[in-house]
Amino acid sequence: MKKKLCSLVLLPFLLLYAFPVGAVEKEERTWQDETMYYLMTDRFYNGDNKNDTEINNNDMHAYQGGDFTGAASKLDYIKDMGFTSIIISPVFQNADAGYHGYWITDFYETNKQFGSLKELQQLVKEAHDRGMKVIVDFPITRVSPAHPWVKDTGKAEWFRAKSEQQEEKWLGPMAVLNLENEAVKQELMKVGKWWIEKTDVDGYYLSDAVHSPISFLQDFSKEVKQQKSSFFLLGEGSEEEDIERFKEAGIDSMMNAKLSASLREQFKTVNQPSDQSASLLNETTEKDSFLSANYFDSNKTARFTKMIEQENMFPGTRWMLAFTYLYTIPGFPVVYYGSEVALNGEEGVESHRLLSFKEDQELIDHMKKVSELRQKLPALTKGTYEPIYDKDGMTVFKRQYQDETIVVAVNNSDKAQKVVIPAEELNGNKELRGLLSGGMVRPEEEKFTLIIDREESEIFALAEKTGVNKLFITALAAVYVIFMIFIYLVWKRGKAARASND
Repeated sequence: MKKKLCSLVLLPFLLLYAFPVGAVEKEERTWQDETMYYLMTDRFYNGDNKNDTEINNNDMHAYQGGDFTGAASKLDYIKDMGFTSIIISPVFQNADAGYHGYWITDFYETNKQFGSLKELQQLVKEAHDRGMKVIVDFPITRVSPAHPWVKDTGKAEWFRAKSEQQEEKWLGPMAVLNLENEAVKQELMKVGKWWIEKTDVDGYYLSDAVHSPISFLQDFSKEVKQQKSSFFLLGEGSEEEDIERFKEAGIDSMMNAKLSASLREQFKTVNQPSDQSASLLNETTEKDSFLSANYFDSNKTARFTKMIEQENMFPGTRWMLAFTYLYTIPGFPVVYYGSEVALNGEEGVESHRLLSFKEDQELIDHMKKVSELRQKLPALTKGTYEPIYDKDGMTVFKRQYQDETIVVAVNNSDKAQKVVIPAEELNGNKELRGLLSGGMVRPEEEKFTLIIDREESEIFALAEKTGVNKLFITALAAVYVIFMIFIYLVWKRGKAARASND
């Protein structure tokens, strides 16, 4: 009897959830759907003490102990935050103290401080087992002055006497490769194909691609994609270069440094305009055949948290607003390790601190929410982009894909904001449903009115109006009648039993 009664009580709730809000049918996953996490292997997690021969935790310029095994052991941590791909810092053998991976001395050996080729293969396999992709940071313009090629007099033409690119102070002097030299090009293409064959990685992050000749990139791209047709090439950009020109070189995406600089200024404090970012995003969507990789900081910048701190703002709140914006604009997000705990630091070694894994749960939960929405809503990965409102730090924009419309509102100001949107810009016969904090906005007098608290954001889905569901009401009434009949029968049976006992 109890089982029957429980089923009757649960039935209305089961009926209620039988009518979900419609959504665009999920399509096959593409690179545009990825959410990437860049981890610096040495500064991420130490999973194997046997390779700790050169670590010195008292010197940030020395190895700190992170390795391939450690990265593999934390894949669930990365995936649980909503990331679908990882970018790992250069894996190649380096000169002494080359924790960052850029002081390359041998392209065909792994950095022994990070582990063996077998352990790198295991990292890639475990990522693939979780449905995650692996991209390796592959520096193509510079090597360590200690590289054997530098000392080989027969390879003098392999190097440029002077570099036109700006040297990072924390890297120190580097040997600059002459990528217009045919022998150098052939060697780097050979290296690129070798690592694909040995590890089955899914792509390369081409460090300093922006300083590489287009002719080199064209040939390199052609060769590695013959090795693996789905292979992804992500290039490092700069604020000065138009990243669109790299599309013809076979590069699939470029790190959008110009947009990154704008975003850092926009979100470092309150009441900052977003018109420059909106303008850059409009340019991006006009060139829809080329992906923009969007980010707030990288291994070559100061931490975004440092800018926030200098403005005397609270990092967690700033980062939550930043992530909402980053995960909902055109392109795909690339997040530098430690951003999930608002890691701080100046450009260079200070930016490469060891991750403590002391979670900022509120920030991580927010990342999970926006990442989940990005994966579920095609409009956020493939949709058009249309700015609706931008004033005094309050920005609202619309993303549309097929029948799906998403409205994103970010209040980067120090007071609550009200935004009125004419119903004709959306659909007066529908309503906006909040997907982060909940709530609903219906059109009144031919307009939608959004009210967003200070330093808060919301992602709205345009959906059919929720009204009286006749089928649900009928079912609920039926449950009520059945329940009353059931109570009557129980009462009647009890009465009959008492009468027989008398």
